[in-house]
Amino acid sequence: QNKLTNTSNLEMSGNKYEFMYFPVKGYGNMVRIVLEDQGIPYEYKPVGENWPQVKPTTPFGQVPVLTVNGSTQIAQSHTIARYLGREHGLMGSNNIEQAQIEMWIDQSADLRKKFAKMIYTDYENGLKPFLESIPTELAPFEKQLTGDSAHLLFGKLTLADYIVFDVLHVLTALSPTCLDSSPHVKAFYTSFGARKNLYAFLEKPEIKSMKFTGSPHL
Repeated sequence: QNKLTNTSNLEMSGNKYEFMYFPVKGYGNMVRIVLEDQGIPYEYKPVGENWPQVKPTTPFGQVPVLTVNGSTQIAQSHTIARYLGREHGLMGSNNIEQAQIEMWIDQSADLRKKFAKMIYTDYENGLKPFLESIPTELAPFEKQLTGDSAHLLFGKLTLADYIVFDVLHVLTALSPTCLDSSPHVKAFYTSFGARKNLYAFLEKPEIKSMKFTGSPHL
């Protein structure tokens, strides 16, 4: 278990978080990088051989699950991330900004789903066409980041930055050169990955050695 403390942020949110997920990066990583980079205290509870016992205690028989204040369970990775975004000032200044943030999150989720389908069901035949499709898939992000490669929206940090970074983190693990034809996306990925807390988390030996998926391929 990994217990982190940051009293100021704990007092600010007033919430105690426990985060449960399998010991892979997977869909849980988008949540952990928000928690880690923002210095939000939480307890990480990896699920392993105890999964058959834990499974019935979760809302949908799956993880990740964020437990708030020891009682309220929130499931679904993007729902958890959005909740944290709202709690910690990462969802924009008004409903219009929030909608745009969610729009880019949903677009990146579509790409993540295509990756997941390939890696779990069609790796041998699907890898090459998937890699070839990445520049086209990233074209909207490349256009959006033109002129500001530090943040996706509004010239400020939002939840969309974390979710898009996490997708890019997976893609570059699959192919280190896959961002080369998307220079603004690559610049964003490089600069965002250099954030002090985020970089420190991703460089931890136990995180670096952790698989990205539950498949044998990555």
